[in-house]
Order: sequence, then C-alpha cells, then structure tokens
Amino acid sequence: MKTDTKQRILAYIKENKQVSAKDIISHFGLNATGIFRHLGSLTKQGLIIKHGKPPTVFYLPSEHKKGNPSIIQNGFIWNESQVGILPPSEVYCPTRDVFQARLDRLLTDCLRQFDENLSFLLTAVVGEIGNNSFDHNLGSWRDVAGIYFAVDLIARSILITDRGQGIFATIKRVKPETKSDVEAMRVAFTERISGRAPEQRGNGLKFVKKIFEQQGWQLNFRSGQAVCRIESEVTSFANEKKEIHGIIALIKF
Repeated sequence: MKTDTKQRILAYIKENKQVSAKDIISHFGLNATGIFRHLGSLTKQGLIIKHGKPPTVFYLPSEHKKGNPSIIQNGFIWNESQVGILPPSEVYCPTRDVFQARLDRLLTDCLRQFDENLSFLLTAVVGEIGNNSFDHNLGSWRDVAGIYFAVDLIARSILITDRGQGIFATIKRVKPETKSDVEAMRVAFTERISGRAPEQRGNGLKFVKKIFEQQGWQLNFRSGQAVCRIESEVTSFANEKKEIHGIIALIKF
C-alpha cells in the first residue's frame, strides 16, 4: 500500500505539537522540496498553521491557532473540584523530578521561539512557583500530591496549581500572628520570610514579583480568599469571595 506522506507529516505534527521543517526533513529523511510542498498544501487546507518568522518558523496543528485554552481552564476546574482526581499525564507533575524535566522542556521550547533573556527569566519564575508547591506541601497535600502544570506558548500563558495547604498555612507556621489570607499573601510577596523555618530563605516570591514588574508580565496568584495581581508593572493585593484551596498561579508573558 502506498504511504500517504502528507498524512504522515500531519500525524507527526499533531503528535509533537510544534515542529520545524528541519525536524520533519530529518525525521522522514525525504527531499526538502517535497516536504515544503506538503507543508504548503496542509497549510492551505487549514490543517496546520505556521508560527514565527524566518529563520525560526514552526508548524502546529490548526487547533492551536488560538492557543489551547482548555488545558488552562481545566486546571482551575481540577483545583476547585471537591474530590481530588489525577490530572491528565501531560499536565501532571506528581514529583519534583517530573516537574524539573517539564521545566527543562519549557526552557528548550522557549529558546526556539523567544530570546534568551525572556526564556531564562520565564523558566526561573515558573520554577520558583512550582518548586514552592513541593517545598511547602511535603506530606501535607489535601489529596492529590503534586502540581498541575499547563503551558500554552501560543497564547503565552502558563498555569501552575496545586491541591496543597495554601499560602496562609505556609506563612502562619513561621509567622503565627498572621490573621488573614490577604495578609499572608502580602507577606509572601513582600517580606523576607521562609515557610520552611528555621531556614533563612524566603526571597522566592519576592524574586517572582520583581521579575514580573520589570518585564511587564501579568500574574494572577490566588490562594484562600486572597489574590496577588501583577499587571502593567504594578502589584496589588485583594480579597476574593471565592476561596481557592492550595494555590493557582496564572502567568501571562
């Protein structure tokens, strides 16, 4: 049976989510002219889209044209669910080593699309937020251990959420006089204090705040009934009616 090369290329793009023409040529070992002819045809049919500018161009499945909001939205649903269930494997990091591997992949993907400064800073703040979940919830997860880690580079959005103890419980362990979620959130982002006493650490979320303000990125960080918003280089803290167990951090860059 004659193999349909165009369909094989489409399947390869769908499987890998984002590939370059060089990736495709190397994978199939075919003539570049033929590969580009198939890519042109698939693009005209609306089955794939091109992203980026020469010499850095990638091909993605057409369903990514407007990003993939479902993986972000499903993270909120997962956090808010009354019953803890395991998330899909592609967004679930049950342990720190799985998260680190995904973080390394994030850096690689960013370096293929963005400049080094953005790539390394973004990976650093994502790593800080994600690692905080593992640092502060060891043996204290409400039900499902680990984090939901969703990345949508087309929409330039990243979501990290956990079903842990939350900011208030973390801060109150080392600052018992803390009275509210919003006070705990403010402390976490503005004061030097470690949630793992007696260690003298605590600069993590201050570092995150500084980078977001400097870069003009957006952060919506929620825990309990508190929210920290960083937008247009300004940080604000507020109370929310809806209570979040654990944390939800939505990053837009």
